[in-house]
Amino acid sequence: MIQLRGVTKKYKNQYALKNINLDIMAGEFVFLTGASGAGKSTLMKLLYREEQPTCGVVMIGNGMNIANLPDDKVPNLRRCMGIVFQDYKLLPNMSVYDNVAYVIRTLGMSTKEINARVLGALKVVGLADKMQARPSELSGGEQQRVSIARAIINGPPLLIADEPTGNLDPKTSMEVMQILEQINKRGITILVSTHDQALVDHFRKRVITLENGQIVRDIQAGTYE
Repeated sequence: MIQLRGVTKKYKNQYALKNINLDIMAGEFVFLTGASGAGKSTLMKLLYREEQPTCGVVMIGNGMNIANLPDDKVPNLRRCMGIVFQDYKLLPNMSVYDNVAYVIRTLGMSTKEINARVLGALKVVGLADKMQARPSELSGGEQQRVSIARAIINGPPLLIADEPTGNLDPKTSMEVMQILEQINKRGITILVSTHDQALVDHFRKRVITLENGQIVRDIQAGTYE
């Protein structure tokens, strides 16, 4: 599903990542941990081609090296994955329904198909009754659940979540992570970067730890430390 070979990312005279070699198999649930500045967000940005490596190979899915992907092919790449951010990135003037439907309206689907997919995604995250609400009418946890629904509406094989609980209280963070775990059980590969030790310790998934741009720990059913 994901392969990185000799991946280095350098900004001017500073390394964000150094010689990263990593394999994540289809269907895995992986936590990416490490202090601020360790390289977690940079690694994730390489996966959805927000950034390109200084050197190395980044492969997603069928072995395509996305490090060399032309810019006009990047939208197609991102349609094959779901991306969840700490700050939700919802469109404030759109309803929950329209926020979730936004990413598939350009795919030529019928209104009936769009309706079915939106309702299905919102049921997964427990917000089918909030379809007409605006983001400002929702709690932070509900907004993050909307962003998860938007991320899964196209049935992607991979979901990338960059600090998805960073703005949430512990109870809501647990609820969001439980939703991601249920999505993983459907066969979707999940990669979550987090500082939340309690969540990592509770779920006991694979844990990859970055320090100064390098992988210093990779353990199955691991804890934060």
